[in-house]
Amino acid sequence: MKRRISLQLLGLTSAIACASALSGCHSQLTPVAATGTLQTPGMAAPAPPAFIYKMKADYSQLVPVMMDKSRSRIVSYPAPSDLRRGNRLATPTPLDNGFWLDNRGIGETVAFLSYTYEEYAAMEAAPSMDELMKHIIERYPLTEFHYLTLPPAQRTAERLNEEIRTNGW
Repeated sequence: MKRRISLQLLGLTSAIACASALSGCHSQLTPVAATGTLQTPGMAAPAPPAFIYKMKADYSQLVPVMMDKSRSRIVSYPAPSDLRRGNRLATPTPLDNGFWLDNRGIGETVAFLSYTYEEYAAMEAAPSMDELMKHIIERYPLTEFHYLTLPPAQRTAERLNEEIRTNGW
């Protein structure tokens, strides 16, 4: 009985100490609307995982869009200006064994349009949703994909090829 009371008292004391410490802490948190998470000012947001994939055919020069799980509607598509990183088009990076590294922010529900990066990037505005749907040429293009949680600085072709070899992909 004495031991049980001591453990309960220790737990209660710890809880009070933690509450006191937390109430004295006044770091400002800023909501990030896109994800609904909170971020401390001055801290970088965690990078999304790297996405590497294989395709049924070489669609590397074609514009990707994201579809819903049923592949019946487009849920995300780029503005023409989104297809450039500086002066370069953001086409995927070729890797070993037929893999590609995404440079656009795609995922497993990607589909490809018949527009090339170059054609689409030259447009004044994105086509209408009806036009985008008419230009889908492949709704299920991926044959294999992997998400890798490497820091952005380590997402080099050399490092990713090492991951491909190590994992036997």
